[in-house]
Amino acid sequence: MSTRRFLALVGSLSGDSRFAREWRRTPRRADSPEDIARITGLPAR
Repeated sequence: MSTRRFLALVGSLSGDSRFAREWRRTPRRADSPEDIARITGLPAR
């Protein structure tokens, strides 16, 4: 799938979609190992 197609599909999702809700909850900045662990679901080292 091309990036353009992916962005078109994501852009057409409802603001109430699961993806949109998770996107809003995800921090845009990860400064610590704990932040990275929370975003990725992998344990902090």
